[in-house]
Amino acid sequence: MRKRVILSAAIAFTIVSSAMGTKAYLAAKEGENLQCVISASREEYALDESIEEADAVAEIQIKGVVGEFDDGIPQTLHKASVIETYKGELPGEINVLQDGTKQMPVSDNPLFKKGERYILVMKKTVSLEDNENSYWVLKEYFVSGNQAVETLPTGELAADEVGIETYDSAQNWNRAVSRKEAELPYDSEILEKSDLVDYIEGME
Repeated sequence: MRKRVILSAAIAFTIVSSAMGTKAYLAAKEGENLQCVISASREEYALDESIEEADAVAEIQIKGVVGEFDDGIPQTLHKASVIETYKGELPGEINVLQDGTKQMPVSDNPLFKKGERYILVMKKTVSLEDNENSYWVLKEYFVSGNQAVETLPTGELAADEVGIETYDSAQNWNRAVSRKEAELPYDSEILEKSDLVDYIEGME
């Protein structure tokens, strides 16, 4: 049986120019069957700030894993198809870099799964050997139908974002959004996707 090790306050997570701006100092990496769950603190971004900082904002669908990296920062590179672009210019497919791997997941940010759709607020990567069409994430929203839930805890909705409608009852959540929200180890608001998109497009 695999042992699970929670790396907590003793493990420093500091900001660098990598996926979501984090650098991990990891311990207990020895042992083929050892799984580590990384606890991390992140720089907080309001949605408007993240959009201003972003090189691209788009709705994407995850196609699969390109590869995993563990050079001090465990990360997974995903292939994604671009459904709609709200900021920047993107080709039909991009790569998305996410902190964590199957063996070393980040505790508060579930790994993307094939077939899932997200609205991502992104910056171009600089940490890969091939950075062409590769991005890391400032903000991410899992989307299904006309609902969205933030799956990367990077700050509350700002006061000037009150135009984004939220659902206040689980009875109104669709099945996919309900499952995703249940995976998250924190409370996250369920949003109207159309209002989220209107807000993003209104920033342009």
